[in-house]
Amino acid sequence: MQEKSQDFRYEVLEGPLVERFRAANQTFEGDGIIKVWPPGCAMFAEYRNYADRVRRLAVREDDVWVVTYPKSGTTWMQEMVWLLVNNLDYKTARSILQTERSPYLEIGCWVTEAARTKANIGDSVREVEMLKSPRCIKTHLPLQMLPEQLWTVRPKIIYVARDAKDVAVSYYHHHRLFFGYAGSSEDFFEALLAEIVPYGSVWDHILDFWKLRHEPNVMFTTYEEMKKDLPGVVKQTADFLNCTLNSEEMKQLCDHLSFESMKNNPSVSHEIEVAKLRGMQTNINGEIQPFMRKGEVGSWKQDITPEIEKKINLYTKMKLADTDYVLPFTKENCTAKMK
Repeated sequence: MQEKSQDFRYEVLEGPLVERFRAANQTFEGDGIIKVWPPGCAMFAEYRNYADRVRRLAVREDDVWVVTYPKSGTTWMQEMVWLLVNNLDYKTARSILQTERSPYLEIGCWVTEAARTKANIGDSVREVEMLKSPRCIKTHLPLQMLPEQLWTVRPKIIYVARDAKDVAVSYYHHHRLFFGYAGSSEDFFEALLAEIVPYGSVWDHILDFWKLRHEPNVMFTTYEEMKKDLPGVVKQTADFLNCTLNSEEMKQLCDHLSFESMKNNPSVSHEIEVAKLRGMQTNINGEIQPFMRKGEVGSWKQDITPEIEKKINLYTKMKLADTDYVLPFTKENCTAKMK
């Protein structure tokens, strides 16, 4: 059955793989997963109540938008951006949750209204609307589902991509933590390859923004580049945001952004939000599992079987055919492609 809104139409996804995925996510309710057109992206069913509001969101010229596919270094980049925009205000950064300083636009669609009320979770779109300028806003939405004013007001947009295999593993653990996913990792990876997980295809998401990388208001980088040369990405981001850092400020910011510092910082580790959203300190499977796990490049090798690796590689090859995207993406080996 299909439904329509002002700009989108929806279809409840069905089939054995969809049903297995929906059932394995113990906190999914109702229809579970829908497909949204355009662009044909799988999404939480509750997004039907958000799509038009997001599409009509008033965008401000001094906004900074951090856009990624899930589990691609979003929190890392958010913290960097917020501090650069707010004159390196570490006191506020450490005392106020990142989710309040840099809200996640569509997080409200993760659960039903009843579940949000029970967990005391606010209206995430309204929170973005009420935020004082300059706003630093996080979203995982694909290009076609973002606010239409982004393309007329043209605020700064920072996109972070990550290797698909590392995304797959991290997203699997994310579903275990937040949604009580009780299925096998192999079933989850099959669902990701079938593009029925929330936010759909990782490569479609990345490539839409890769095509925009030359736009003056768009900055494109990757998780791998941030791991390889964090000071370089900090400088690139600072230049993009018209900020200037001296050597001591650069060192202090990079120290603050180190994985160990981020993992042990309650304002960005999301442990408080996890407990609030889930109402418990362990996941539904009874395990204590942090939001920030390893923060490594290539850790997928410990979790993905050779058979799944082959499938993801074939999927990647198909998606990247006839594109100029280079793997692995780093500034060094893609300079020619970015000119």
